[in-house]
Amino acid sequence: MNVVLVYRGRYHVREALDLETLSAVLRGGGHDVTLVYDPDTFGVTDNVFQLPALARLLAGEQRTVAEILAAQPDAVVFSALSSTYAWCRRIAAAVRRQPSAPVIFLGLHPSLVPEQVARDALVDYTIAGEAENVINPLLQRLRLRGPVDDVGNLWYRRNGQPVHTYRAALVDLDALPLPDKDLFAPYASHRYSYAAMVSGGCPYQCTFCEETCLKRLYGGKYFRPKGVDTVIRELAAGKKRYRYREVIFKDSYLSGDKRWLGQLMSRFRREIGVPFKCFATISAFDHQTARLLKEGGCYSVEFGLQTWNDRLRREILNRPETSEDARRVFGLCDKHRLWYDVDPMFHLPTETEEDHARGAVCYRGLRYLGRIKVHYLVYQPTAEILRHAAAGDVPAEVSRQLAEGCESDFYSQTSGSAEKREVVAGYAALYKILPLVPAWLLRWLLRGDRRPDRRSDPRCPAAGGGRFALLRHPPRGPRPDAAGAAGLAAVADRAGRTARLCRSGPHDGAVHRGRLRPGGRGRRVAGDVVREDRAGRRGGPGPRDRLPRRGPRADRPRARFPRN
Repeated sequence: MNVVLVYRGRYHVREALDLETLSAVLRGGGHDVTLVYDPDTFGVTDNVFQLPALARLLAGEQRTVAEILAAQPDAVVFSALSSTYAWCRRIAAAVRRQPSAPVIFLGLHPSLVPEQVARDALVDYTIAGEAENVINPLLQRLRLRGPVDDVGNLWYRRNGQPVHTYRAALVDLDALPLPDKDLFAPYASHRYSYAAMVSGGCPYQCTFCEETCLKRLYGGKYFRPKGVDTVIRELAAGKKRYRYREVIFKDSYLSGDKRWLGQLMSRFRREIGVPFKCFATISAFDHQTARLLKEGGCYSVEFGLQTWNDRLRREILNRPETSEDARRVFGLCDKHRLWYDVDPMFHLPTETEEDHARGAVCYRGLRYLGRIKVHYLVYQPTAEILRHAAAGDVPAEVSRQLAEGCESDFYSQTSGSAEKREVVAGYAALYKILPLVPAWLLRWLLRGDRRPDRRSDPRCPAAGGGRFALLRHPPRGPRPDAAGAAGLAAVADRAGRTARLCRSGPHDGAVHRGRLRPGGRGRRVAGDVVREDRAGRRGGPGPRDRLPRRGPRADRPRARFPRN
């Protein structure tokens, strides 16, 4: 059969990598596969810029429909998130206006609310859960026009009412074929970064996370890592074909089983020999983990911290680690000269502005902090955190709205009052440039309004404008400290130009401490940052505008390894 996969969103996420594996499974079953892809440039899933007007201009839904119909599919398979569910429905409606193939929905959103999706007349079949072991049997039944009752994880309509089959067993990850990396090749290059998934699920129970929602479908055994042989076999094949320069492990949990991690790191350094980045959890990170990652060639670890408020983390997010645990882990990374990124999350229920201010102070003291990657809370239709949402500013009927699809993403603000979004936007801007903000300026910002003559200005903190309204509306007139005012202007200009240069790679454009991304104009001199303006004139920091010195050159990220 000729199968068309339809996907909207950025590439470096789990859903896209799952489609690569699904494509390999389909090809292994003798099917032809065509990808119709909308990168959603400037849309809600864009991790660099969200510009709704420009996104609508570039959307090209008619072009997407035309590509699907031109492929003459025997089945159309949509991978749907909550943020793209409405888009998938619009495309499916346009496709069905002409005689077309069966429409199958799978992915995160159909797995969380399968009955809601199955009731939709635009959808013929809904796969709730892992699809790799059921997609080929389903297509076989459709080709023969036979019953589908013996296909697992399936929802469909019978006499107008949604019915479902049995829960299929979990997929054996080691039995899957190598992912079809050519699926996204026209849109994403693997020559620089190779994205890989080496496990399924997550052992933790965070109330906001999609992994927790999916775990309820299968129980406690949902998390399982791939065998080390399987991981190395994929990476070796990818290196031979694409000659990539680095690997990004997209799993949310790589730091648990020390024996497994030790075997993986030993073989990775010996047989793959390129730098890599990974994600880790604070509660499962210790001295041995840091040592293994550093010896294996890790140049950066990304931690999800969400907030420095222990009560929020414990009672709202169900995260076991404390702020003291986070400091200990970051100290271990500093000791091993291992760079790390941290992911804070805004719009948590019952959070306050003081939580954001405290976070700014805590982040500023971290030595090997590379980037602060700002995220916003995204509610999943069945997430436990919805129980706490009523304490915030989320409407009570949010569950029904989420089941119908909500165009939101963790890189864009879509919840909260206008006043709260204004405050959060200021702190988000501060967090992104925080590695470049000198300590004296941060202290000045956190003290709020220091100008008595601005208390009548609605933008000042005393009038409800938020502490960091000045990040978006600079103070008028000279400050008592003229050198400080010049420093503030220099930092604002430097951060603005740096953010525009930070668009390479799969990240949100945050700033690296003490350096520009490739292509930036600037260099480090004796621990300071020296910048050049557009005319080539050099300008530097004052005596207090010093950033922590970095380690020796050999300890900087993106270490080089000998070719095998």
